[in-house]
Formats: sequence, C-alpha cells, structure tokens
Amino acid sequence: MMANFKRFGFVIVLCAVAICSVTIAFLAGSGRLTTVRSTAQESIALSSGVLTNAQAERAAKPKRAAQLKSLVNRSLGGSAETVDSALRARVNRVLEELSLPDASVGTSTAVIQGTPARSEFAKGSLKKLRDEPDFGEIQATVAASGRYDQMLQLLYRIASEPWLHRIDMIRFDPKSSNERVGMTVRLTAMFIVGAQPSAELQREGDPVVGFAPYQALASSNPYFIPSVKPAAIVVATSPATIAPIAVLPQDGNGAQTPTVVNSGFPYSTWKLTGVVRGPTGDEAFLRCADGSALQLLPGQTVGELVFRGVAYDLAEFESSGGRVRVRIGDNLAQRSPIGQ
Repeated sequence: MMANFKRFGFVIVLCAVAICSVTIAFLAGSGRLTTVRSTAQESIALSSGVLTNAQAERAAKPKRAAQLKSLVNRSLGGSAETVDSALRARVNRVLEELSLPDASVGTSTAVIQGTPARSEFAKGSLKKLRDEPDFGEIQATVAASGRYDQMLQLLYRIASEPWLHRIDMIRFDPKSSNERVGMTVRLTAMFIVGAQPSAELQREGDPVVGFAPYQALASSNPYFIPSVKPAAIVVATSPATIAPIAVLPQDGNGAQTPTVVNSGFPYSTWKLTGVVRGPTGDEAFLRCADGSALQLLPGQTVGELVFRGVAYDLAEFESSGGRVRVRIGDNLAQRSPIGQ
C-alpha cells in the first residue's frame, strides 16, 4: 500500500515538472521572457507618437497658413526693391500731410535672414532647405525738423502705419531758435521673401482723431527755454505759508467741478503740460499763457503749491488743505483734492 502511494506521488511530481517545462518553453518561444517583446512595445509606442504628431501637424497646418498669409498681407511686398519703393512712398506721403518739405527718408541695403532651423537640415533631401531665406529686413532713417507738435505727430504716424515694422531709435535735437526741434527716427521694415500681398495696405482710422489724446502733451515744447524767467515763481526746498484751497462744489450729478482759487496767484494761467518719472526723480512741466515754462522737482513750489510727485498722468501738489492733483492739460486752478 505504502509503495503504491509513493509511486503515485512520483508520477504527480513528473507531471508537474513536465507542465512547468512546457510553460517555460512556450514563454521563451513567444518572446515574453526576452527583450524582444519590450523592444516591440517600444517600437509600437514610438510609431504611435509619430502618427500623433503627424496628425497634430496636419490639423495645425491651416492655422499656420492663415497666420503666414496675414503677415504677407501686412508687408509692403515680396522683394527688396518693392519694399524699398513702397516704404519711401508711404513715409513721404506722411511728410507731405504734415507739411514737412525739408524732411528726408533714407534706406539701407536689404538684409535677408536665413532659417533658424539650419542645423536640423543637415542630411538627405532636407539639406536643400538650409539656404532658404526666412524673411528680409530693410532699415530706414527719417529725418525732419519743425514744431514740437509736428514731430510728435510724425512719430505717431510712423508708429501707427499698418505695415510690419519696428522703431529702433528716436532722437530729438533742439534747434537754436528754441521753437523748432529736429527729430531722427530709425526703423526696420520686415517682408516675406517671394510672397506678394494680395491688396494694398490701408491705414485704419483718422490719424488726426488718433492723435487727439496726445494733443495736450504736444502743445508744450519741453525744449523751449524762455528768454525771461518769470518773477512770480518762487522755487524753494521747503514750502512757505500755503494758502488754503477752496472746496470744490458739486454739480447736479454729485461730481466735483473745479473752481478758480482767488489767492492772488494766477493759477488759471499755468497749465500742466507733462509729467516724467525718470532716473533723477519725478518732474512736472508747466507752461504759462505768456509762453513762460517751468520745470519742477519734488519740494519746489509754484505760487503756494508744493510739487510732491507723479502718478500716471497726474501731478500731485500739497496745500494747506492736503494733497491735490492736476491732470495733464488742466491749469493749476482746476486742481482737485486727492481721494475725493
């Protein structure tokens, strides 16, 4: 009995060994126990990634084509000669509109920029793409002289032109007469080589209306030096006795309306023409009705108001009633308390 039981156990062990051997042989033959399967899986994943990227590139192609067409339609042409001629014509038209006959426009030789992906096109059929141009640039210099407001209008017109360009440099050169200012503008126009725009570019909006918000700033020439220093201005490092400022009455809508302060100083004749926050500190520029000009630093006074600083397009002054503010284009009598 015991011998039969041992014989039966031995048979079971042999069967288990045989089954394990067959299983191992099957797994080894199918590649599940080698690197063949992992390599195949990596290849499948790589192929799937390539297909996904190709599908994404194909889907994005119409959008990129539209963007490129938009750039082409905002250029002045597809060749250096065409762009040079169109650039001169458009800038000269602006100079004529502003009555600046002595102004000039000069252009330099076109510079063709190559593809930034040159290193990617090193082998095979892509090698011919290494020398294809990406875009072209033409640099132009505009020189003019005239009234300060004319120079700012010229700068605005050039900056708002619809064709692709950037302004690289602006330089002002005050003339000896003080009333005229020279200005030099250097700009760069961009174009797509070989691609012609479908229609001529048209300027959007009326340039006179567009320049209106800057008219108050342009009405004063910061380079003008008055011949006679006004005797009514007191400049001091610390304020003297400051006359009280009148409280602003309210209109029917509850808004405050400026009231001229009768303190003996002609505040209504002094207009704030500009504010600057520069490396030397805040500055405010004032112009009197008689043509006199004044430049204030913090702590200096005009009449009984002490200049304290600049906030956006406002100049802040201090009076006995607290801080007041004046907007560019308003006179000092139109000041209003801060916080009300």
